Amino acid sequence: MTKRQHYDDKFRASAVVMLEAAGYPDAKGALARTAKRVGVPSPTLHRWVREKNNPPPSELVSEKKGELIDWINLELEAVFGVMPGKRNDASYRDLMTGVGILVDKRQLLSGKPTESVEYNDKSLTDEERAIRVAKILDAARARRTGQTPTDGEPV
Repeated sequence: MTKRQHYDDKFRASAVVMLEAAGYPDAKGALARTAKRVGVPSPTLHRWVREKNNPPPSELVSEKKGELIDWINLELEAVFGVMPGKRNDASYRDLMTGVGILVDKRQLLSGKPTESVEYNDKSLTDEERAIRVAKILDAARARRTGQTPTDGEPV
């Protein structure tokens, strides 16, 4: 019989923060990837994050989250500082991809959105919105079956 692994509060808090930074619960596969990375069974990590069994203290999770956000901010400053000199060694696209990932993680950990989806057409009535949604659904069904939408109007 194997002995059960004991994880201290700091380890559990760090694992929970890493899971959140990975985009859990919205990011598909985040739980499995993070569990593998930290060496904890997925069900165990899931229980910690859902506060079902031996969750880390919330104040420690907040502290770890703050530490990670601080590290990300320092890393972003460093990346922007060396970016001009590295443009010849790495593509600008690669540099900006790294920046995008760090900013995304910082947003997730700060509880802020990682994207902005805005729809400002407040002039539509509920009936007009329903018609627009129906057209979108019809167009999707038509694409799926290889047909063209019946009314020919853009959605």
